[in-house]
Amino acid sequence: MVQYQTASQAALKGPGRRRRLGLIGLVIALGLLGLILWQGIPRLSSLFSGKGMKGEFLAAEAIPSPDGSLRLWVLTDGSFHYIKRVETPGRMSISRECLSCKTWLYIYDPVGKNILSKFKTDYEGLILHAGMTFVNGKVWVSTGLYEKNEPRILVYDIEPAALNRETADIIAPYPELASGLVGLRLERNPDRLILETKDGRTGLVLALDDEKLYPDNAEFERSRAADGAETVTVFALSEEGSGPRKKLYKVTGPRDRVLSGSLEFMLRNPRSFMSSSKATAELLTPDRVYIEGEIFTQDADGCLIVHQDAAGQSANRLLTLVSSAGTEKWTAAPADLFKEFRVDIQKDPTSQLFFMKDKIQVSRTGGLVLLQLKGMGAIGFDYATGRKLWEIRP
Repeated sequence: MVQYQTASQAALKGPGRRRRLGLIGLVIALGLLGLILWQGIPRLSSLFSGKGMKGEFLAAEAIPSPDGSLRLWVLTDGSFHYIKRVETPGRMSISRECLSCKTWLYIYDPVGKNILSKFKTDYEGLILHAGMTFVNGKVWVSTGLYEKNEPRILVYDIEPAALNRETADIIAPYPELASGLVGLRLERNPDRLILETKDGRTGLVLALDDEKLYPDNAEFERSRAADGAETVTVFALSEEGSGPRKKLYKVTGPRDRVLSGSLEFMLRNPRSFMSSSKATAELLTPDRVYIEGEIFTQDADGCLIVHQDAAGQSANRLLTLVSSAGTEKWTAAPADLFKEFRVDIQKDPTSQLFFMKDKIQVSRTGGLVLLQLKGMGAIGFDYATGRKLWEIRP
């Protein structure tokens, strides 16, 4: 049987139909491209140069300049991150990857809001375990081992700002490090690098102030306190009972007892601690408790405590300065802090202090208090008054 078709039916199956289908496909492709770009612009922006700081915030240091002002050295991850998904029969793998993997180190004037200089460092893969500190006029930057990335140490001069040394130069004087590094991490107060080598050495400690190498942390600690009976004074928080309420103490006694890692636990029974350790423990703010409190930095003038305004699933985190005399000098209001600083366990289980502690850093440089939240940015406060001076978010 012969089938016939009209001219209009033929047109639907001919070149005109193919053109219409091609046009529809183009529209769909452009729509998808627009959606990808709209979703990805914040990440893609880190690939291109331009005004302002780029990338994910990693760390910052406030460093005095010759004119007496403070400059911020800000370390960011300027890579483009994406999720790679590979499916094969019976198996699926998901991994985080990066393109144009790099860090930016900015020298920034937070008052004038100007970038004064910047340094780019390229990497082969994801940048993990990045840290930065300022010791004896030098800025130290470290990044850990991950896949194609070797452990890396960079040291910068500040005046004029310039790269001074890299990993090979830094480890060259030490025979114990001759095989190379397979692991490192930066620890603070006192500043040191914990190193692992290709020939199996672990736990080596490189002190950053005098660049002496120690076989382990115990030996490093002993070198810093030749006389364990030396008297020191510290601030410490201890739980009131077994809940989230913590009391603040000022403890004075032999260095080897007062700086013990178990001090918070021993202060649950202050009388027993004082009698057994030949130390004194003064309740510094008798009428005050600090819910989920944590001391992030302290010196002879006082301590800075991060705590919550309430217990439970949802609360504001606060930053409070307590003087050595036991006076609360100021508390930064929630409005002056990052909104991501809040506790909201139902929305974000990782907002608990257990998960947040490693993301928070508080330091003092002269009259400046610097609060950092990894992945977010940094806020500067006036030490004397608690007034918020500025906030940066790359």
